[in-house]
Amino acid sequence: MDYLELEKPSKTFDFLRILLILAGTVASFFSVLGYGEIFPRYSLLIFLGFWGNTFFYFLAKKKISQQKVLWSSLLIDLLLIDILIETTGGRESPFIFLYPLLIFVAGFHLGRRGADTFTFISLLSYSFIYWHPERPPLNPQTILQFFVPLGAMGLSGLLALRYVEERERTRKKIAETHQALFRAEELHRLILQSLASGLIVTDLSKKIISANQAAKAILQRNDLEGLSLKEAFDGFDFVPESSRCELLLKKNGQPIYIGYSFFPLKDEKKEIFGYSLIFQDITPIKEKEERLRRAEHLAALGTLASGLAHEIKNPLASICGAVEFLKEQDLVKPGGERLFEIIAREAQRLDVLVSDFLLFAKPTAGAPEKTNLLKIIGEIQDELALKFKEKDIHWEIDIPPGINLRVDAGRFKQILLNLCSNAIEAYDGREATVRLVCQEQDDHLEIKVIDYVGGISQEIAPRIFEPFFTTKPHGTGLGLAVVYSLVKGLKGQINVKSSASETCFSLSFPKEILFKS
Repeated sequence: MDYLELEKPSKTFDFLRILLILAGTVASFFSVLGYGEIFPRYSLLIFLGFWGNTFFYFLAKKKISQQKVLWSSLLIDLLLIDILIETTGGRESPFIFLYPLLIFVAGFHLGRRGADTFTFISLLSYSFIYWHPERPPLNPQTILQFFVPLGAMGLSGLLALRYVEERERTRKKIAETHQALFRAEELHRLILQSLASGLIVTDLSKKIISANQAAKAILQRNDLEGLSLKEAFDGFDFVPESSRCELLLKKNGQPIYIGYSFFPLKDEKKEIFGYSLIFQDITPIKEKEERLRRAEHLAALGTLASGLAHEIKNPLASICGAVEFLKEQDLVKPGGERLFEIIAREAQRLDVLVSDFLLFAKPTAGAPEKTNLLKIIGEIQDELALKFKEKDIHWEIDIPPGINLRVDAGRFKQILLNLCSNAIEAYDGREATVRLVCQEQDDHLEIKVIDYVGGISQEIAPRIFEPFFTTKPHGTGLGLAVVYSLVKGLKGQINVKSSASETCFSLSFPKEILFKS
């Protein structure tokens, strides 16, 4: 069996051992000095032997295995006890009680094997001392005197074994309990760390006691423990609610929508001892809902716009044709040419507006053809250089040269052209820098158009893709609406993020638009 090391009982035995040896040593010392004949004078040497064995035990157990040291030390103790009993009266010695004590200590430290061995040796030693050198007369008193110590030794061995077995069972139960607790704590920890939702536990004053990794990731801070909920959630005061609630936070200038449940923690007496907060980052869900709402809204507008554009385009074509006919037939009075030029110019502008309106109302993929993305970017740079002659435009192009697309080149160019044009106009006459980035992800193609102006507020950001919504003095409000419709026609997604120093339009297209030779 495994030999247990229970510190408190071992220290108790060591203390009793030293106390007995000390008492015997003092008594022997007084006998040597002539203060009574308690023990024979040479018994002092035996007690000095006990002291030597004690020092041997404490010194040797640091270098030799404890089991070997115990066997050696207890065997030496047994020999010294034999000598002590023999020299202090033999069968009449007051130290016979040391045999049962030694057997119990051996059973405690060395288990069944130690108890059996030292019981047997002690019985032999006592029997030899009792019947040698002078055999006492056989009578009931003598037999009783012989068997009482033997019974005490056997009982000591039995008690030692029962104690060790009970201790072993207790140790196993404790080990099993510790293991079960460890598994439960480990399972609890793993569940908390695996939760995708944030989980925070507070005391009655709403001071955070614990928070899992998801909570720290959502709130973007690792020092939640010790903070109050108000400090962690930008001053928001949580009140226990029966239903799920939402709140809006701002982290690094970006809005984060939080869906949460806040509820009290109660003990078995139904008394509140703290609070718990379970929450999730529902920003992607909110963005998806906003895209769906916007798509439904734009679809309704597109249906209306389609019919309206056709109704405008037909009479507009008649007006343009009539103006051309009048000019060719010289039916215009002198001085009226300027008026007809105004009519023709405005009619042409209106035709462009209606064409954009139709492009917004009926987005399609067009006629797909192989085209290189960098070639489209080059054409856009040339057109915008002519459009913004007065401005100095700096381009940052981060696009691999080998990206070929299977798209309608005109429509795809229209997407990037409108975004780049808006980016340049955002600089309001200053030197403009436009950054274009293209990255091929695992399941989609991502293109970003970035300017370093920023300034799209969170209030107007949800409306920038609506038709006729514009913040420009002379804008039509169709540029971004057309971009949105064309991106949707290619089964893509468009998102915008804006801060005080940067605006980024992110386009995401399925990898099906990539041309594969």
